[in-house]
Amino acid sequence: MSLTLPFAVPSATPALRASEECSSCHQQGTRLVSGRTNGHWWLGMSLGGLVTGLASRSRKSLHAKAARSTRPAASGCLVQGPPVSSWRELNCKMQAVPAEKPDRTTLFTKAGPDGVSLGDCPFSHSVQMALKLKGVDYDVVPCTEATKPAWLMSEVGGQMPCVVHQGVAHVDTKQILGWIEQQFPGPSLAVDEEFVSVVDRSQFWPALAAFTKNTDSSKDEGLKLELQMALTRLRGHLYSTGSRFLAGDTPSLLDCDLLPKLYVFQHATKHFKDYNLDEFLKGDDVRMYYERASALPPFANSCYPPDVCIWGWQQARG
Repeated sequence: MSLTLPFAVPSATPALRASEECSSCHQQGTRLVSGRTNGHWWLGMSLGGLVTGLASRSRKSLHAKAARSTRPAASGCLVQGPPVSSWRELNCKMQAVPAEKPDRTTLFTKAGPDGVSLGDCPFSHSVQMALKLKGVDYDVVPCTEATKPAWLMSEVGGQMPCVVHQGVAHVDTKQILGWIEQQFPGPSLAVDEEFVSVVDRSQFWPALAAFTKNTDSSKDEGLKLELQMALTRLRGHLYSTGSRFLAGDTPSLLDCDLLPKLYVFQHATKHFKDYNLDEFLKGDDVRMYYERASALPPFANSCYPPDVCIWGWQQARG
């Protein structure tokens, strides 16, 4: 059974849903870390369990997997994100903020430091990746709080990312992803029911946001451990399925959800905490997954530049 709409965690786990308004995504992600009373077994993993899980892999198996990786390492960085240096290199049509709601498919998203270029928003990145996988022709309109059009404020409270299609506004990233799957033809991005909550259950995003945003060095060790445990959950899923992507051998909405968050890990977390996928063995499942999946043009061509990623998280850190 495949799920398309909504592409969201089950209603029994509302604490895992983050607000996805670009102006507050970092803060919302951090608040989720404190919600440890929801009874999920994976939040009770101990350090011993983490070490045991890592030690269970044989070095021979890891190196065998590494040999199958086809993406070369970039100089100066063992695992490098897509070589995007400017928003002008993105394969989409950047537009000025229109006063009226457009009829053409348009993504309204956070603007970068200059107020007009593409800003740092992993949620918008997810939406763009899905649109590109579907082959949708669309526009992108970066907005600041001051330049959000009146209709965006009145209809959806200024929430972004917001996709307008045929005059109808769609918000909430997981709802948007499910809508994209149903609305547009092309390759199916549907996720089997057994996999639909893999990313949310891992708690990767709240752990990543908390660690990257933290400015109290005395808390770094504990926050880093939570992030490592989240990565171990993702690693366990990838290892157990043996597939190229999170829900099979072709990209799905689940990959659209996770990859932009790993992009933040690669650039912002590396910058502020000197920790990212470069620390892992070449045969590590999460590392190989990112190398493989981030090479997809729909992902690479929708990335905001690494320096914009760092800028956005600097703002979140205060």
